[in-house]
This record gives sequence, structure tokens and C-alpha cells, in this order.
Amino acid sequence: FLLWSLIIKDLKVRYKRSSLGLVWVMLNPLLTMTVLAVVFSQVFQYNIKHFTVYLLSGTLLWNLYAQGTTASMASLQGNGPILRKLYVPPSVFVASAIGSALVNFVFTLAPLLLLALADGILPTWSWLFLIVPALLATLFSLGLGLIVASLVVFFTDTYEIYQVIVMAYYFLTPIFYPVNILPQPLRALELYNPMYLFIVSFRTALIQDTLPSPDQVLPALAISLGILLLGWFIFTRVEDTFVYHF
Repeated sequence: FLLWSLIIKDLKVRYKRSSLGLVWVMLNPLLTMTVLAVVFSQVFQYNIKHFTVYLLSGTLLWNLYAQGTTASMASLQGNGPILRKLYVPPSVFVASAIGSALVNFVFTLAPLLLLALADGILPTWSWLFLIVPALLATLFSLGLGLIVASLVVFFTDTYEIYQVIVMAYYFLTPIFYPVNILPQPLRALELYNPMYLFIVSFRTALIQDTLPSPDQVLPALAISLGILLLGWFIFTRVEDTFVYHF
């Protein structure tokens, strides 16, 4: 109940001063996709079939990760007064940040699927698999969110450093360009890039009318669970000292 209440509160606070409200959840990635589609389809002329769907699907999964983990860093500091006065599991605030990003992602699925239909992609049973890479990206984001939320309590500069890391990570992940344009060493590294694995699995199920191969899904599952366990281990080791640093 507390987790759901925090997610609803976050969404209300985020959009309460906006005239369009929750419409921005769907409008923002669509506008981003439009700009990137014009630039990378006209200027760089990438020959990718269903490029707008390719681009939007990658953008939505990336936003789930980036928005969730970035909000996680502010979640503990922003709720410091509550943690000092009441016994509340600190992890619930990180989980609510990831949960809000997941709710935003669910809202944006509707325009993505409508765009896919308008682009001539017919719905198939493989679309049911879309939930798997989305959940794996959520677990990965939760684990990473627990790590960065712990770090920022003790090292405030973590927030600024992480913003730079996320930006670099964005350009190193094939979201708006095909993976085959990368030189071979970087292309090989993408097999260990969790966000690439989530995105390529999602795109395979959505665009290619087939299920992704185990070579994509199993490493993604292993990385997601590994980061989640690592994040939980780090977070629970230091959570009792959080109140002394707010």
C-alpha cells in the first residue's frame, strides 16, 4: 500500500502544474522520437525497416531505466525527514521511483503499439513477450537504483557523475542507430550491454514477428538478477546509517 501510494504521489506531484498532465507521459517520447527520426533517417539515412517503431521502442525502454535510476538517487534525500521520524524501509522509496518510471512506460505502450499498427506491423502472439524485456529492465533498474541511491547518500557528487555516465551510456547503446555500424570490438561488447539486450529482445518480439533467441534473453536475465542481488546486498549493508547523513 505504501509503495503504491508513493508512486501515485510522485505522478501527481510531477504533473500537477502541467496543463496536459499525464498526456506528457505519452507526448514526451513521441516528440523525442520525431526529432531523432528526422535527424537520423534524413541526415544520416540509416536504412532500418520500421525506423520510427525501432526508435520509439528503444527510447521507451531507455526512459524506463534512465528516469527510474535518476529518480532513485533523489528518493532518499527527498524523504530524509520521514526516515528520521518514522520507521519506513528506505528501499520502498527507491522502489517507488522505479515504479513510477514503470507506470510511465506502461502508459507509453499504447502509442507505441498504435504506431506499430500504423506502420504496417500486424499484432502477433510474440507481442505477449514484450512484458519480459520490460520486466528485466525494471529489475535491472531497481538493482542499479539501490546502488546509486546508497552512493549518493554518502557522496553527493554521485548525482552529477551519474548524469554524465548515463549520457555516455545512451550514445554507446544502439537506440537510434543500428548495431552493425559499430566497429567489431564495440559490437562484441554490446553482447554484454544489458540495455542493448533488453532493447533488442523487445524489438525482436515487436517488429520481427518472432521470439528473441536464448542468447539474448538468458544473458539479460542473468545480468538483471545479478545487479538486483548486488544492489540489495549493498543497500541493506548501509541502510541503517542513512539517517546520520540527511
